[in-house]
Amino acid sequence: MSFLSHLENSIPTLPSQERKVAMLIAQEPKRVQTLSISELAKLAHVSNATITRFSKRLNCKNFAELKLNLASSTNVAPSEPKVKVKKETPHRVYDFYNRVLKETSQKLDINQLKKIVKLIKISSRVYIFGIGSSGYTAQEMSQRMLRMGISTFPMTESSIMYMTSSIMDSNDLILAISSTGNTTEIVNAAKLGKKRGAMVVAITGIEDSPLAKLSDIVVAVRNTDFINDARFINSQFSIMYAIDVITTMLLDDPKYREHMAQTIDTILNRKIVKNNKR
Repeated sequence: MSFLSHLENSIPTLPSQERKVAMLIAQEPKRVQTLSISELAKLAHVSNATITRFSKRLNCKNFAELKLNLASSTNVAPSEPKVKVKKETPHRVYDFYNRVLKETSQKLDINQLKKIVKLIKISSRVYIFGIGSSGYTAQEMSQRMLRMGISTFPMTESSIMYMTSSIMDSNDLILAISSTGNTTEIVNAAKLGKKRGAMVVAITGIEDSPLAKLSDIVVAVRNTDFINDARFINSQFSIMYAIDVITTMLLDDPKYREHMAQTIDTILNRKIVKNNKR
């Protein structure tokens, strides 16, 4: 694991002041390498002592050593100046998506993904957990898998998650989606389902999160919270990329391709009949 990845994974457990420093470094690692400890403190609205404590928490003697480790992780020398060129909005959004896609692709483990595909195939029921924006992603993944003939159920409300988890067994599979891996409702419901014998797969941006720790398999993606200028750009983009890979791998199975074709034909024929009645 790179130094930058280690830093990002530490963020959920940090004290609030140190978290400000960590988020700023995660979002702009190259810029931070050019700053003095006082400049970073001013930018993060914290004290120099906070940055020193944070550096030691990451096993660095001081901020200077943190910058050296950061440089090694990002392959950029600490003294390298950053030349800012103002880009038009479409280009900035394009750059954001490119970075997320590239870094998520580097994190994905094909062998882990193959294990997940196998688990989906042998499970009697697949429950996909997600709340908020992750809930919409859960519904999207469920729709895709239903069209392949896979018994899939999106769980996007906490009380339903708990009730369902309490009656799961070893034939069930939970796909838990959470960018932070720290959503209390999802973590608790997944924990309950695992106690009942269900396998748990986490799709998350924090590899050391509570959800990741309790899961049997972890799909690690780029957490978009750590990329600057995210604003209203799709926070689920990296997770959707991982889901696209998994569902495409499922379609390598002729049985699922046939089911998909049948459901598409059914939907199209229904639309044709409906239009003809108008």
